[in-house]
Amino acid sequence: MKFRHAAALTLVGWYLMIPPIFQNQEPDKDAPLAQWKTIDTYQTGAGCRDELAKLTALVAGNINYSAIQRRTLDAECVSADDPRLKAQ
Repeated sequence: MKFRHAAALTLVGWYLMIPPIFQNQEPDKDAPLAQWKTIDTYQTGAGCRDELAKLTALVAGNINYSAIQRRTLDAECVSADDPRLKAQ
C-alpha cells in the first residue's frame, strides 16, 4: 500500500449531522442520511459524541426551543466513511 493511501485511511473523521425538516418545521428523522446537514466535523467519534451531548443538554433544557433546535435533539454522529452518506 502506498503511503498516501495509508494516510487517507487514517483521516476518516466524524460528522455531527442534523436531519432535514418538513414544511411543518418538524425534523424528518427518516430522511436518507445523504440528505442530512453536517453542522461540524471531528477527528474522533468520542469528540463528536461529547459535542452532541453538550448540544442536546442545552436544547433539552430550553422549554421554548425552535424548529432548528428541535433538529438538534435528533442529531447523530456519523463516520465519514458511512455508506449511508452516499446519495441514492
